[in-house]
Amino acid sequence: MGRGSIARLGFTSFILLVSVSKVLSAQEMPLTLEEVEQITITTAPDLGQIQAISESYAQQAIADGQLPDPKLTAGALNVPTNTFSFTQADMTMIQIGLQQAIPPGDTLAIKSKQTQEKSKAEKNKYEDKSAALLRTVREIWLNLYYWNQAARIVQENQSLYHQLLKAAESLYKVGKGTLSDLTQAQLELSHLEDKLIQIQQQIDVLRAHLGRYIGKAQAQRPLAKSLPKWANPPTLDVLEALLHQHPLLKADSANIEVARNEVSLANEQYKPGVMVGAAYSIRQGQSCCGGRRSDMVTAGVTVDLPIFPANRQDRYFNATTSQLTAVQLDRQVHCLELLKNLRAQYDLWKLFGQRETLYKDQLVPEAKQNSKAGLFAYQSATVEIATVLLAFSRELSVNLEEQQVKVERAKTRAALFYLEGMTR
Repeated sequence: MGRGSIARLGFTSFILLVSVSKVLSAQEMPLTLEEVEQITITTAPDLGQIQAISESYAQQAIADGQLPDPKLTAGALNVPTNTFSFTQADMTMIQIGLQQAIPPGDTLAIKSKQTQEKSKAEKNKYEDKSAALLRTVREIWLNLYYWNQAARIVQENQSLYHQLLKAAESLYKVGKGTLSDLTQAQLELSHLEDKLIQIQQQIDVLRAHLGRYIGKAQAQRPLAKSLPKWANPPTLDVLEALLHQHPLLKADSANIEVARNEVSLANEQYKPGVMVGAAYSIRQGQSCCGGRRSDMVTAGVTVDLPIFPANRQDRYFNATTSQLTAVQLDRQVHCLELLKNLRAQYDLWKLFGQRETLYKDQLVPEAKQNSKAGLFAYQSATVEIATVLLAFSRELSVNLEEQQVKVERAKTRAALFYLEGMTR
């Protein structure tokens, strides 16, 4: 192998190494919520299914507006059974014809419009499903973020307990502490180890849940260390006004139009349908005068007679009007449910905001100061270890509660995004 070949081989290996490094670095990049949202919307089979249904209705709407295919008829008429000859009798003939059915009234136009509304309903279902999926993955990501932060806080808290353990050992050596102090400090450290194991269990469950939407490999990536920066929601009055444009309610409105068109179709059934037809009949043989028998043309119209509607048209009409009422009430139920959730989530968002400020400005600094003071007092042999352990426990609880409040507020914002019908 020449030097040129060796150089080319080395360059190729370098390129492969760079490519592998890029893949590995991409896998180690923090998994942001925005990335989770994009992957979910792009790959969700639920959304692909709804899109396919909508497209099928759009295609079907064109077909529903067309007349039925004409029918070709062919046969032999008036063939004598004693000879089965086509030249014996004057009225024996071979007939070829066409028939065309014409549905009653505006049935075709109404049916096409009805199917178009079904397609429109599916498009709105797509938007609603997209918003719902985003809410779901946002909540999973936020829960995963909380447990990651909980693991960090517990690990940081372990350093405090290690300081306390060292202080207990020092006091015990100089005769100012007791063996019980050492045991209690070590017990609390072991308890924190168990807490970390429980937290890891929650993280594993949530990663598996997230993997259902973005894939197992993506769900195993390290999580971003900060919450998304979302804009504050509009006022409650504005949100209530926008609620009527929610995709779920727009899908209900389209379904109401589908039901209305079904009522219109029922009305059209009171009108007669028509079947028109024409046929050309070929006769063979000679007439009594010795000339060739002439061919014949037949044309006719068949009309439906809906003169007994009591148990057919009337029943169908009553059924469609009841269905229309049911769909209208279904929309009212959805509207009331969305309005209830909107008001509840908005109130929660404001209350969590107040609590977040309280934790940031008062509870967290006070708990931290209390722990430091307790540890200093114990090192000075002025308080018992139980007082310090209580201060540490309170600081840990306050830090975890602060993270939980932040995450819960973010989850209420995600719920408000859904209620606004936002899909991005």
